Amino acid sequence: MPAPRLAFLLLAGLCLDSARGATDRFAKFVTNLYRPRQAEQVVLSPDGEHIAFTRHTSGEPSTAFSPDNDRITDYRNEHGELSIYIMAVGRTEKKFKIAVEDDRPVAFSKEKRPARLRFLAWSSPTRLVFAPTSYATPAGTIASIFAVNLDGSEPKTLAVAANFSLLDPNANKPIDRTTQIVGFLRGHREKLLVQALGRRRFPPVAAVPTTLFSIDVVTGEQKALTEEPEFALYFPDRTGDLRLLYTHPDLERTRSFRLKTPGFWNRWVDLDEARGGPAAKAFTVTPENYFGERAFPLGFDANPDLLYYASNVGRDTYGIYALDLRTRQRTTFAIEDPHVDLAFIEPGAGSPLHFDEHTGALVGVRAAGAKPVTRWIDPELAALQLTLDRKFPHRNVEILQWDQARRRFPLRVGGGPAPGRYYVFQQIENVLVELLRTAPWLHPDDLHPTTAFEFDTPSGVHLTGYLTFPRRPRINPPPLLIDFSDGVLGSAESSFQSQAQVLAELGFIVARVNHRGRSGFGLAHRNAFRDGGARVPVDDALAAIKWIADHHPIDRKRIATFGRGLGGYLALRALQLEPDVFRCAVPTDAPLSPELWLQPPPRADLGRGSDVSAALSSSSSDSSPTASQDGPLGPLRRPPPINLAQETQRAFFLGGSAKLTPVASHAETLTEPVMLILNVADTDIIAIQNASLRSKLTALGHPPEFLHVAAGTADLPDVRVKTFRQIGEFFNLNLYNFGVKVGTPKPVK
Repeated sequence: MPAPRLAFLLLAGLCLDSARGATDRFAKFVTNLYRPRQAEQVVLSPDGEHIAFTRHTSGEPSTAFSPDNDRITDYRNEHGELSIYIMAVGRTEKKFKIAVEDDRPVAFSKEKRPARLRFLAWSSPTRLVFAPTSYATPAGTIASIFAVNLDGSEPKTLAVAANFSLLDPNANKPIDRTTQIVGFLRGHREKLLVQALGRRRFPPVAAVPTTLFSIDVVTGEQKALTEEPEFALYFPDRTGDLRLLYTHPDLERTRSFRLKTPGFWNRWVDLDEARGGPAAKAFTVTPENYFGERAFPLGFDANPDLLYYASNVGRDTYGIYALDLRTRQRTTFAIEDPHVDLAFIEPGAGSPLHFDEHTGALVGVRAAGAKPVTRWIDPELAALQLTLDRKFPHRNVEILQWDQARRRFPLRVGGGPAPGRYYVFQQIENVLVELLRTAPWLHPDDLHPTTAFEFDTPSGVHLTGYLTFPRRPRINPPPLLIDFSDGVLGSAESSFQSQAQVLAELGFIVARVNHRGRSGFGLAHRNAFRDGGARVPVDDALAAIKWIADHHPIDRKRIATFGRGLGGYLALRALQLEPDVFRCAVPTDAPLSPELWLQPPPRADLGRGSDVSAALSSSSSDSSPTASQDGPLGPLRRPPPINLAQETQRAFFLGGSAKLTPVASHAETLTEPVMLILNVADTDIIAIQNASLRSKLTALGHPPEFLHVAAGTADLPDVRVKTFRQIGEFFNLNLYNFGVKVGTPKPVK
């Protein structure tokens, strides 16, 4: 496998407008909206003198060197590439460019997928460490890590995939292991911690172990700090020890967190036992409590005997607490919010804890609600947040970092008409300096304004969301589109969303409602869907329509629905439940018979390895050649692994008092126009369900529009443009066409 190269270095009005300029403008608008953002990562050097940020560039000259560091050449890349720029803060100095990696080819397509970074950090005021995102190729897994000084000197390839491979004695070939970059060793920022993830294999072949490595970012020297044989998701502390694990047994429906106890044998005990053994096993995970009451760890403090965890046991929302592992008692530390979950419900899926990278102290908690907010524990940072909020009214100001002396603070400011901007606040001078825009190619005058809304329904339900208004509506008042895209159990909506911008470009007021059933707003909010079914989010949509109509002019005769996944299911159910309100629907990859969609895989999967649920671990299982072996009674087949993600969904959706009504069972009620979009293989259960609905609707005399996008290509620029253009044609024909009778709107109570 060749070593990876490391180098320094919008439709204005109608989608059916036949004028080439209009179509080209629409294609450009869509493509620009989905271009990789400039500065997806921004990091400040410890002394506050330099900023490093990511950027996608094309056709710019730079200086290149080969991975073996023996050749320097001038270089120009005519294709898209991921680059890192280093610039001085507070003084004029030429930017320095590091061209990291070309955009990646896509099978059976001329288009390329943008490369991205998975890690970017300063190990010292002069040395930068970075790593592209790992991806699979026929040659193996590429997971390289690099380091370089800010002036381009002393470049070093710290690690490649082979550094983390193990020799398989059974097959006499290397076993690749994917990696997670943990961060720097506490008190030793020249040491980078990297976890090589283990893999499950069918007994009697032993599982591939998980190993925690330390890599010197100057010399490249690697050292294995600790290794664990059990297949699990491990959580290291900041001293370089794998102290906590999240079990992933193949054939059990229960998962648990286990803590390594000190001593000669390093015994692993359940975390419930480590905290004194409560009557209710708060840290035990089952399909029945996954979306219910439970607790899960978030990470260790600089003091390795202090463990932070999230819990909603005995309350509606997740709060954050601390457990002293020596005394087995919860400390007085507690951060709670009565309306918003302060942590994601998936262990390991992005910790909300924010530590001071210079001292190691916990300084704040980042909460992702209808409006992102940071609860600062550090008084100085809390006061600074108030100051910055006053400087940017009606915006979301996120303090990203600070230097050791707390003189300079990089900020990300969002919530306006554009994706956002980066600033540096110089505290001593009380000066704000604009650093860069995340998408400078998107002009504010071309984007559609977005505002947040919140209100209480007559039944006392508090709803939040965002409205995006078209600058150039096709008709006045404009039609309204209810976007269910994040469906059920999805996270809170963000203020800027590219899809909402495209739909507004098609002439809609786009409403994204954080309806009941979404995660992040507590148990009662989420469980309302479980107990009430699709009627609940549809009622929330009706309440939002009434609130919007009371505050903004809309065309009540032209209201459509849109959605992806379970959001697509809701878009169709809304059309069935309220045909007098909604005019048409565009669902994408919608499971039309959710109960069938939730069934376990067919028996044909027996004997084959399968991926551990992505919702539960970033590790992957192994298809071992010993998965089928001869026994005294013939071939022994591996029992089917339990897919906990599917089991938790089944427990949630089927465990309530409501049932998920199949769309096709009431196909005769779908009398309004429908456009079905698929981005899955023909053999996928969702594709089969959509094909069945198409047949039924065709037999009933109103066949749906249909668009099948090749699986895995929906995010490519040309494919996006084509898809949105066809969606626009569907709306023009069935919503804007004045020859079509749209009926009289039904009053929404």
